[in-house]
Amino acid sequence: MAVAVAATTAALVLNTTSATATPDRDDPGILSSNGVALTGDWNGDGIDTPGYFANSVWLLRNSNTTGSTDIEFIYGDPGETGFPVVGDWNGDGIDTVGLVRGDTWYLSNFLGSGFADVVFKYGDPGETGYPLTGDWNEDGIDTPGLVRDNQWFLRNSNTTGGANIAFTYGDQNETGIPLAGDWNGNGTDTPGLVRDGTWFLRNSNSPGSANLTFTYGNPWPQHWPVTGDWDGNTTDTIGVVDFNQDPILWCLRNSNTTGFADFCFGFSA
Repeated sequence: MAVAVAATTAALVLNTTSATATPDRDDPGILSSNGVALTGDWNGDGIDTPGYFANSVWLLRNSNTTGSTDIEFIYGDPGETGFPVVGDWNGDGIDTVGLVRGDTWYLSNFLGSGFADVVFKYGDPGETGYPLTGDWNEDGIDTPGLVRDNQWFLRNSNTTGGANIAFTYGDQNETGIPLAGDWNGNGTDTPGLVRDGTWFLRNSNSPGSANLTFTYGNPWPQHWPVTGDWDGNTTDTIGVVDFNQDPILWCLRNSNTTGFADFCFGFSA
């Protein structure tokens, strides 16, 4: 990101109508025909905008308005089943893409086709924990994280190794959808959970309760949560994606509070 690293979590659409635990990459419906909704700062202007991933094709848009794709490329294998992630891997202010297959992460520093620039292992062999990414130490570079139930494991470099930060956040047998963002604009991404339209955001990477709790959107699978800096103020805020609309409807809000969307638009493949 241009100033502070903002939302880097990939939002996946699950076809299941209820969950018994935090989603992981092996849940039915992940990488379904609905594809994957993503957010990132694709052009370095400090504002996160939408993206869409399906079967190794990435479709990205540079504004939060209804319209067509600005950037399109293939990254991954045909019929790719890897878990997509987004982040600023090299601190240049532009978010690029990655794939997680088992415990191996393949990150690209370029929004285009080609081979991975960075490859490393993070997680256990056959890892099914939910991958997410963020700037956990305020150095301007996004690095990996894994969520297994209510256990969060964060690493401060894009290299093979163990977690630098580990803590519990959420309930045992957590059913909330995990996400990460800079909720207070201090440059550090921290955890969040969304349970049935209620958001629980915490301002530190440590065990404890939510600092912010509010409702926004409908329970999934009708609405899938996304986060990002939609207005360039260095603070990440909330959004929901409705895959039942054609084109897919994005409704974003510029504060982490209950209320109506500040703007909605359509964007999909």
